[in-house]
Amino acid sequence: MTNKVFVLCNALDDATRLRRRITTDSPAASRKVFQLAQVLRRSGVRVVVLSYGRGRQDGSGDYFSAEVRRVDGIPTIYMPLFHWPVLSELLSLIAPLPHVIRAFRAGAPATVVFYNRSVVHIPGLLLARLLKLRTVVDLEDGEVGHAGWSIAGVASRISRWVFDRACSGGALLACSALAGMTELRPTMCYYGTVDVAERQPDWGSPIVSVLFGGTIGADTGARLLLDAVRRMRETGLPWYGRLQFVVTGHGDCAEQFRALASESGLPRIDFRGRTTDTEYAAIVRQCHVGLALKPATGLLANTTFPSKVVELAGAGLLVVSTSISDVELVLGRGAVYLREERVPALIQVFEQIVAKRSWAQSVAAAGQRAVAERCSPAVTGPLLADFLAGSKA
Repeated sequence: MTNKVFVLCNALDDATRLRRRITTDSPAASRKVFQLAQVLRRSGVRVVVLSYGRGRQDGSGDYFSAEVRRVDGIPTIYMPLFHWPVLSELLSLIAPLPHVIRAFRAGAPATVVFYNRSVVHIPGLLLARLLKLRTVVDLEDGEVGHAGWSIAGVASRISRWVFDRACSGGALLACSALAGMTELRPTMCYYGTVDVAERQPDWGSPIVSVLFGGTIGADTGARLLLDAVRRMRETGLPWYGRLQFVVTGHGDCAEQFRALASESGLPRIDFRGRTTDTEYAAIVRQCHVGLALKPATGLLANTTFPSKVVELAGAGLLVVSTSISDVELVLGRGAVYLREERVPALIQVFEQIVAKRSWAQSVAAAGQRAVAERCSPAVTGPLLADFLAGSKA
């Protein structure tokens, strides 16, 4: 059995992100990586996170040396970052190599997990394969929209070809449809891990708080929500006063939410922008409903899984989601599904939640039970440990 796992990724804790001036990270991806590490550790596997610790370079010439931190108890090695064009990318290509060699020299059976298929992983992947380490790709989304001979298109095809031939241990998949986007076998769907909260939202509150967090852009449903709020403010029905939206994160629609938050009208918007993980956790505890509005007709609809639905359902929130990917498979009847991605349909969902609190609470409870059965550490930990060790195909 594998007793040590190295996760090669770009996960970041808030302190490192701020110190290195990184603005292009994905908080959801970082949370999922550290959750995977935590659940493996609970199952008796020693885990080390190897993070590139990088973001878009700013041309300042500032250099950040490698450092070791513990993130929620997980040993995390941040590789060096150089804020300088080209040199930044070259540094990230070679920085993982000494750590792969250390994994080999550790002597114990070890597995290297690569978070997504990325060109920057290729030197580390090839070295790990040469040293006969077990290698697994954690495939979080499919490569779409990279046709032709653009740099992105060529890089995507090269990465896919190399990973499909060099990974020895198969692939973890964010959703079932991704099995058709890799030749690797075996595969295992991993939707995330959640510790189900004992505390429940107060549905007796006069105001229903609805959380929209993460990347605030058209491809996550931000425009649909913006249009719904504007329509509601135009019509001004009395029940709108019993509804408020809490918006966190960043993206190309963030400033539009900020502007709406500064204007009068109902429903109210509380715009928080980018938050730390601690701040975000506190916001989740104050909300009743969580939105996952990625369009079902979008490019990534069937090739990624919105891990926020597991997180929100586990916290006891009522999840309102478009029917994409494996969301219905995971939550079943424990969510409200937006079948029509139109403003009237979304407003109707909000009205139903405000008017039928007991029903909303019962659906939220069903969602929490569903993720507890499928995504609790007691369930996912042994499955992950066995898969990464190659014990189960």
